[in-house]
Amino acid sequence: MTDIFSEIEQDLRREQVNKLWEKYGIYVIGLAVGIVVVAAVVVGWRAWVTSRAEASSEKYDALMAVAATQKPEEAAAALDAFARDATRGYAILARMQQAGELVKAGDKKGAVAALDMIANDSGVSPILRGMVEIKAGLLLVDTASYDEMDARLASLDESGNIWRNNARELLGLSAYKAKKYAEAEANFSAIVADEKSSPGLRDRAHVMQALLAPHLAVPAVVDKAKTEKAAEPASNNGADAKATPETKSE
Repeated sequence: MTDIFSEIEQDLRREQVNKLWEKYGIYVIGLAVGIVVVAAVVVGWRAWVTSRAEASSEKYDALMAVAATQKPEEAAAALDAFARDATRGYAILARMQQAGELVKAGDKKGAVAALDMIANDSGVSPILRGMVEIKAGLLLVDTASYDEMDARLASLDESGNIWRNNARELLGLSAYKAKKYAEAEANFSAIVADEKSSPGLRDRAHVMQALLAPHLAVPAVVDKAKTEKAAEPASNNGADAKATPETKSE
């Protein structure tokens, strides 16, 4: 009897499995095929990325070797062309090198444009974007207006941003150049007060504070001794005025 019941149970299970397969089998097959396809795509994509990175590396090394023998403007043009097709990492390196070559060629405007391409790329890490914004600010601080510098660097002057004090220094220098001495003092004082400031930044801020001191309004200091001395005649006059009637009455 046990064997009969086991056979019946097995038949029922097979029947349930067949029904489930008829109902959902196509989905199971589709899922399996999908997994295989996705795995193949991922493996292929990784291989493509690796090969592209290796190709960019080789091209970059060759490009830098040639750039050492070229004029700065020629090297900058070659780096620009390379950056357009390279992987992001090598494109960033190329843009930074391009900016350096343009500075050598006397084209600060072009160098800033190359750095801005990195800063405006949302795929680049915030730390790296901040670094290139500071580099661009260094190139512009002598020529850009204070408002332009503030528009560029204000986003870096935030709590927790590692470039905050570098931005403050550039804004302070720009304000000093524009004769906005109060704004300059505020930036340099903030650097001095920030315990996260590097010793070099703090020392430079102290120097700028010394240069700013003659341009800042000095609050009037009241001389207590002079005030008391000035008040004495008034007190004596009052006493004499009170004494006069008494003298007359006598």
